[in-house]
Amino acid sequence: MTHTTHFFCAVASARGVFLSMIVSAGMFVSGCASTPSQQANIMPNFRPATALTVNLPAPTTGGMRDIYHVVGPYESLWRISTVYGKDMESIMRDNNITDPSKLQKGQRLLIRNTYGPRANIPLFPTTRWTHIVIHHTATDVGNAFTIDSLHLKRGWERGMGYDFLIDNGTHGKSMGQIEVGPRWLKQLDGAHTKQGDWNKKAIGIAVVGNYSQESFPAAMMDNLVFLVATLKNFYRIPEQNIVGHRDVPGAATECPGKVFPWNEFKQRVRMY
Repeated sequence: MTHTTHFFCAVASARGVFLSMIVSAGMFVSGCASTPSQQANIMPNFRPATALTVNLPAPTTGGMRDIYHVVGPYESLWRISTVYGKDMESIMRDNNITDPSKLQKGQRLLIRNTYGPRANIPLFPTTRWTHIVIHHTATDVGNAFTIDSLHLKRGWERGMGYDFLIDNGTHGKSMGQIEVGPRWLKQLDGAHTKQGDWNKKAIGIAVVGNYSQESFPAAMMDNLVFLVATLKNFYRIPEQNIVGHRDVPGAATECPGKVFPWNEFKQRVRMY
C-alpha cells in the first residue's frame, strides 16, 4: 500500500468516526457538490468533491424573515444557498441574477423567507493543519468583506489573513455567524501571525470585537466552540495546540484579549 493510500485510508477512518458523532449530535453532513453543472459556478480552481461540509441547523427563534446578505470575499452563490438553506434558482430570481459566476464581493443579496444563516464548515482531507490560533479583530464592528478590504489595503495580496471569521452582529451579519475566508476555501497559507511557519500549519480564527475591553457574547462563544471542536476532531489537533495569538512563540500581543473567557472556551471544546 502506498503512502498516499495510507493517508486517505486514515482520513477516511477519522472522518467516519467524526461524522458518526455529528449525526448522533443532530447535525448533518452534505457533500459540496450535487451536480457537475453546479461546479463551474462555484469558484475558480475549487473542486467541491474534495471537501465535506458540516452544518448546524439555523436557529428558528426569530422566525422566518427576509434579510440581506453581503457577499464576502471569494463567496459563491452556491455556498450562500447552502448557508441559508435556499436553492440557487430562487436567490437568482429574487435578485435578477442571470450569471452566478459574476457575483461581486460586497454585493447585497435579498434572501427571502429564511431563518437566517447556519454554521457551514467545509472540511478538506489533508494532514497540514496541526494547530488552531484564536484572534480578535480589536475592532468594534466588521465582517469578512470589511476585514478583507482592510487587509488588502495593508498590501496583503490575498486579502483577509484569517481562515474563519465569527461575526458580532454588525455590518448586516448575525451575532455568531461563521464566515469562511478564501484562504480556507483555497487551502492557502494564512497571514495571521508573524511566525511564518505557523501560517502554514495553524488555522486562523478571528472573532469580531475587542475582548480586552468587552465581554464575549454567548452566541459567539457557542459557534466558536462548534467551529473549533469540528476542526479539532476532524484534523485530530491536540488540545494543547489550540492557542491564543498571544501564545504563539514570539508574539507581542494580548490577542484575543485580556477578558476573553479562555478557560470556559477550552473546557467547552474539550467536552464537545
